[in-house]
Amino acid sequence: MSQELHNALIRKRWQAWTFIGAFGALLLGFGASNLVALSDGGLAKTRANGWDDFTAGKPMRALAEDLRNTPLAEWLGQRQREIGWLAFNDTGPRVQQGCPGWLFLMDELKLHRNAAQNAGERLDIALRLHQALAARGSRLVIALVPDKTRIERDHLCDLPRPAALEARYDQWVRGLAAAGVTVVDFRAALTPVKQSQGAAFDRTDTHWNLAGAQAAASAVAAQLKALGFAPASPTLIEHHPTDTRPRWGDLVRLAGLDGLPEAWRPAPDQVAGMHFSASAQKATEVSADALFGDTAHQRVALVGTSFSRNAHFADFLAAALASEVGNLARDGGGFAQSMSEFLEQEAQTATPTPWIVWEMTERVLQEPLQDIDRALLASQVALSARHIDLAQTPPAQACQTAASGHGPLCRDGKPQVTHASR
Repeated sequence: MSQELHNALIRKRWQAWTFIGAFGALLLGFGASNLVALSDGGLAKTRANGWDDFTAGKPMRALAEDLRNTPLAEWLGQRQREIGWLAFNDTGPRVQQGCPGWLFLMDELKLHRNAAQNAGERLDIALRLHQALAARGSRLVIALVPDKTRIERDHLCDLPRPAALEARYDQWVRGLAAAGVTVVDFRAALTPVKQSQGAAFDRTDTHWNLAGAQAAASAVAAQLKALGFAPASPTLIEHHPTDTRPRWGDLVRLAGLDGLPEAWRPAPDQVAGMHFSASAQKATEVSADALFGDTAHQRVALVGTSFSRNAHFADFLAAALASEVGNLARDGGGFAQSMSEFLEQEAQTATPTPWIVWEMTERVLQEPLQDIDRALLASQVALSARHIDLAQTPPAQACQTAASGHGPLCRDGKPQVTHASR
């Protein structure tokens, strides 16, 4: 920097000292945050690497990765996202704004390398798992949630959705159907909601709104009933809306704007609360099954992602089935997390869950496979082995395994079906 330019930028002594003070404060904060991170067990990569490959710059790269997660780095990143929104309406790399007030997750629009191969591998995993579950006597229904950018495309405005993604949903549905796997195409359920209600998804959230969730749940229930589901002891599950309140969805949090004063954030969705109540349909039908859940032959397990945990989807499904639903879905469950945990439990019981709804999102189909995705094949093998082992186990011996918690309940030396407790 030339002396002339320096003098032009800093003309007064107080300006220089202000700059020095601000820089010094940042430097002290940077050092303090590193000490805090180190005392809390942070800087793990730096400590693990030590001085190895110093000439190749590996220690500095490890330190740079660790520093991204220090308190000061997180604070500065949060402030940068907030300033970007207030000054330029910028929502960051993971979230983009379509039409005014409409936020969308960029993961839905990402083009992946080997996309077709990734989707094909996941399809193969799903087909093998379907076969393993069928061998145990379980019916698998796959519920495929379309992208928000697909259903709400008229709210994208200038936000482009790549044409290469258009066939993604149809290809997977056709692949499942061709192999005899029951799949619920949610497009047919969500499109009428959008046409009548104006939207099937919340504006500031990744997930469907209440009307969309209810329509999707009704579609799954209709498919299960078509396959023969009927609760042994029907339960009347009623619901009614309560007060409507403003709610900022997960996309506001992902954009880093949830720390702003409410008036400075994107406009919230107006979401009604929902109250559910359950009772036996007829007093004369009340039995042990009505008190402790439907018989094991009619149990329904719901595995999947945060879509199954948002907007009362599981509650709407239970109401449409007139039966309780075991919701085992996980936020951020991706393709395999919830199903993997479910299979671990299933492999430990002699009484298979007869009805399994596997909810998954369109956007994960083409993502690179993770170890947990491929591990589903190992879980399928373990499940099949467990099925063969139980099939060859005499009833009396099977009853003995119940003492360890891994076998069926027994009566008079014979295995009995178990009831899912409420």
